[in-house]
Amino acid sequence: MAVRRFIQYDRCIGCHTCEEVCAFLHDEIMGIELYEAVRGLKKPISCFHCVRAPCVAVCPTGALVYDREGAVVLRATRCIGCTSCITACPFGVPQLLPIGYTTKCDLCAKLRSEGLEPGCIAACPTNAIIWTSPDDLIKRIRRTTIAKIMEAYGSTSKV
Repeated sequence: MAVRRFIQYDRCIGCHTCEEVCAFLHDEIMGIELYEAVRGLKKPISCFHCVRAPCVAVCPTGALVYDREGAVVLRATRCIGCTSCITACPFGVPQLLPIGYTTKCDLCAKLRSEGLEPGCIAACPTNAIIWTSPDDLIKRIRRTTIAKIMEAYGSTSKV
């Protein structure tokens, strides 16, 4: 996957916009949810679309697959609701629906097929959820870190 979704937790304000747009785009089934990280502080958790996803490896019916861009997507018609993927996911992301099959974030596969970015990214008011390549993310983090150091110590620090 050339680009991936990353969540900058320091920018998240816990407004639930990502949850709301996800539910709207997926018929009230959310693929992103805010969890309490620290008492009173909620942060979004969603599928990481792992390169070697344990959920894909354990699915006995092949319901979880990688799409052309490397996102882990669910083929609901093949899911038997066995919950193996839920058990295998180290982040506890997949959820069993009352209708008998699992659900998880598909990175808005329909929007991506139209050349658009996932809904949670487009809707985030603080740009906490970004769509970038891992290399560009590392460059961005380095620039931000250097800028913070320069701000704290000044460019002419004598220390």
